[in-house]
Amino acid sequence: MLLSAVLGLPPDVDPDVLSLLPGDEPAVKAVRELQDSEGGISLVTLSFTSDDPDLLDATMRRMATKLGDLERVEYALYQVDPELTKQLGLLQLEASEVDTLNTRLRAALSLGSALNPIVTQRLMAMGPLTERIQKLSEAPDLLQGGAGRGRILVRPTVSSHDQKFAALVMADIERVLAAEETPGVRTAWVGGAYRHVVEDSRGIKSDLFWTTFVSLGLVLLVTIVAFRSWRSTLLVFGPLIAANVVVLGLVGVFLGSLNTYTSFGTAILIGLGIDFAVHLVGRYREYRAQDVPLEEAIERAWDRTGPPCMTAALTSMAGFLALAAADFQGFAQLGVLLAVGLLVCLVAMLVLLPVLIPSLDRDAPPLLGTVGEGEASRSTYRLAPLGLGVALASTVVVGFLAAPNLRWEYDISELRREGMAWSELSEEQRKLVKESYSPMFVATTSPAELTRLHTTVAEALEAGRLPHIARAVSVQTVLPPDQEERVRALQELVRLVGDDDLKYLPPPLVKRLMPLRGQAIGMKTVADLPRPVVELLGVKEGMGPRMLLFAQGNMWDLRETAALEEETNAVLGEGAVAGDYVTLGALYRIIRRDMPVVAALAFLMVLVLTEIDLRRQAWVAAAMATLLAGLVWAAFLTSLVGVELSIMNVVGVPILVGIGVDVVIHLLHRLRDEGPGGVRRALRTTGVAASISTLTTIASFASLVAAGNRGVQSLGLLVVFGLAAVFGATCVILPLMWAAGWRVTGRAPGLDATPTPGAPRRT
Repeated sequence: MLLSAVLGLPPDVDPDVLSLLPGDEPAVKAVRELQDSEGGISLVTLSFTSDDPDLLDATMRRMATKLGDLERVEYALYQVDPELTKQLGLLQLEASEVDTLNTRLRAALSLGSALNPIVTQRLMAMGPLTERIQKLSEAPDLLQGGAGRGRILVRPTVSSHDQKFAALVMADIERVLAAEETPGVRTAWVGGAYRHVVEDSRGIKSDLFWTTFVSLGLVLLVTIVAFRSWRSTLLVFGPLIAANVVVLGLVGVFLGSLNTYTSFGTAILIGLGIDFAVHLVGRYREYRAQDVPLEEAIERAWDRTGPPCMTAALTSMAGFLALAAADFQGFAQLGVLLAVGLLVCLVAMLVLLPVLIPSLDRDAPPLLGTVGEGEASRSTYRLAPLGLGVALASTVVVGFLAAPNLRWEYDISELRREGMAWSELSEEQRKLVKESYSPMFVATTSPAELTRLHTTVAEALEAGRLPHIARAVSVQTVLPPDQEERVRALQELVRLVGDDDLKYLPPPLVKRLMPLRGQAIGMKTVADLPRPVVELLGVKEGMGPRMLLFAQGNMWDLRETAALEEETNAVLGEGAVAGDYVTLGALYRIIRRDMPVVAALAFLMVLVLTEIDLRRQAWVAAAMATLLAGLVWAAFLTSLVGVELSIMNVVGVPILVGIGVDVVIHLLHRLRDEGPGGVRRALRTTGVAASISTLTTIASFASLVAAGNRGVQSLGLLVVFGLAAVFGATCVILPLMWAAGWRVTGRAPGLDATPTPGAPRRT
């Protein structure tokens, strides 16, 4: 245990979702190749607002300089030369459309004061083009978001997927922001992958502490009340704590770190691991209440309760290990962690409890709510078949009602912490979020390949095949191949705008063209571009030219990221586009593909283990039918309270299958042992123990509500309400099945002419 504590405490955390995706996934390979060859693709976007443009400009210039001087920052881009920006913007105009405007403008100017309506009408038809010219020639900076707003793009030296580096660089940036804080200038938004990595890492650590702390507190409370002895609390918590420390040690050795999905594993194991102690100690206390000697009571309790505990553990482990079949390693690692952890808890309880009981639980009372043997029931179970029919019919009706109400939460921001959901942002913040979307990259090896790529993307955009792409940018759009023709046409336009007869043209047209008067227009080369732009475009030595694709829409909505991935794969091929949003789309697709397989495998493994344990088809059928009915009621209850499935809590479905069958197994074993007339005894003994163990499990999952991550919270709610429904259905349907079976086969105790009170009967 001491070695495990050294190896596993405190546990490391890693929020990098990319590392949890399959390595052979095209979107993942594309991102990794880009990171390996060009140092990553992520930026930090800083957005500021102010009512004083001059103050904003001075503050941001100062900030950009200090940010650029940071050791961990490659560059900080605040402002591109306004004159260069204007010329680059005007170069986006096709030479042919500018020539058309020049022709009509010359014709109008040649008429001077004699300008007629026909020529005026032809000239005004060029309104959309002149509006574009006005916007392009007046744009002060590529990074300005409008009046009173501005942005700084920060490029760190190492990828955002390095969590430790991301924490250091964000700390550096935060120090600069604090040092340069200026009254009248507001930080409107800090966006980008680096911020999310740091916040997720902090969140995982916080969630790990709070969920474990709350789980311990809730389970401790249930244990104290149920066991009615503080010494017994030490009895069950000693092995439990030891087992969890060992599990964290194993995590440190074999997994290395916890992720968003495994961070709450300890909190869950606290509730699941103590279940074994509840059943073992509860049965031991039953025997002690019957004056059975201590050692014999332990032996008989372990003999009668050990096998169902083992079966319950194996079925739960089966549900957890089904997650290991998932391609998404977040699920797979959680499944392995819970399965191994549960086995460690079982072994700890089986081995340590017999050693501790003589000193800590020698003369303790029975569990709260349990009773002694009592008399056997004399009921004929006349209404049991009817009650069973009503229960099953109700389950079918509830299933039909629940199915249409099961909903999926597609907005990944709703799973983040309070205040960070898309629905919680103002319109201004949403606009800033969209402006801070990281570009996606398509690598090429030559200018010719880049030209073909532009043609492909342009045709797809025009045909509407890339609705989630706003625009495509490369060196060929910044410095067009026909730049010479465009410069010639623009120089002619500038000359015409300087004509004195321009005053005779329609005033709206003149207003749009006036910003061009005196504008210098000349040829530009890569050498004229700022270094950050050169690097982004991939036109420096040792890099291949690349295209930048800018997304549009809500990239926090998984449906839109999945559609983006599908669109880019269809147009450009799988793995051609590297970017966070394409990777997020792949994550959603993988999880949606994994979950039906995992759920089916979990149910199949539980079925096989139940068959091995019970060995009689009727009992197996009863157990699985009860579990299915419980899951139907779970679906109904969770939908009723508004819990929606998400990429975080969908993992709770196979978990619910694994732990839900525990109650069924324990109660079924006791009903079988008691025989006809033992329903009440089974419910008052094992049923009470099962209710206590269910409460501890519910308490452990309820602790997840203390997490800041709302995805983790929703997992807790899903299992809490789901397990409560499964437990309730089991306590109603399984006894009704047994009672109805005894009634139909003529073995109900009230139908027996010579019953033996208190004697168990075999079914």
